[in-house]
Amino acid sequence: MGHVDPSHLMELALGHTSGEDDDGALRHVASCSRCRGELLRMTRVVTAARGAQVPDLPVSPPERVWQRIAREAFRTDDGLPRPREHSPHPSAEQQAGTVRLRRATGTGTRTGLLALAAAAAVLLRRWLRARTGRAPA
Repeated sequence: MGHVDPSHLMELALGHTSGEDDDGALRHVASCSRCRGELLRMTRVVTAARGAQVPDLPVSPPERVWQRIAREAFRTDDGLPRPREHSPHPSAEQQAGTVRLRRATGTGTRTGLLALAAAAAVLLRRWLRARTGRAPA
């Protein structure tokens, strides 16, 4: 018999045993250190999950954390140029400066939206990982 399938090991760790398949799997686990170690780890997780209390459950961070995130997200001292008041008829110098800036930095509506989408995806991924209790990669 090959190694026991991880889903079968999880069923064993949960205590859902019955039938010849389980007997064969348990015999294999008794002789295979790899499967025995995996079953032991899964059993520890199941035991810890079953023993969880209300204080163990995740809670949202305090308001001060959200305030700091908002301050840092909207900070304006990052050295990037800020939009200015636009006159209905920009001067030739203003037009030339805008063209030079876009050529030099590659800015534009599409680039800005792509950067914003990428940043949102990264923040969403970190938030989801924090919520599920996994450390960021």
